[in-house]
Amino acid sequence: MSGTFITLAAAKEMTARFKENLSDMLTTDYQNSLPYSETFDADKIQAVLNQTGCVQFRGYLGMKEDKSVCMIFVGVNEDGEDIVGLLNEADETTDIIVEDGKRCPPSCQNNPI
Repeated sequence: MSGTFITLAAAKEMTARFKENLSDMLTTDYQNSLPYSETFDADKIQAVLNQTGCVQFRGYLGMKEDKSVCMIFVGVNEDGEDIVGLLNEADETTDIIVEDGKRCPPSCQNNPI
């Protein structure tokens, strides 16, 4: 299994360290590429989890044409494989892949983490 519950204090420490080191991790051309966070609608994530055979979900880092980094989520089956390329009753591929979260910055809330 994967995933670990952590304390709020540990989450704060880890996200603060990321923010503090972000500019040092990137060359000038990519200074604004990585967000601090992305927020996704629960129904989109639930659609990934509700797929037949889904036991986990995986997050990929992607990059849009404007060089902004984004999260992409797919379901994962018990064999550790991405759930993609499935055919529906009309023999059409019905991939459920989620992207396009609300980025912070610029859409940052005053959250504790």
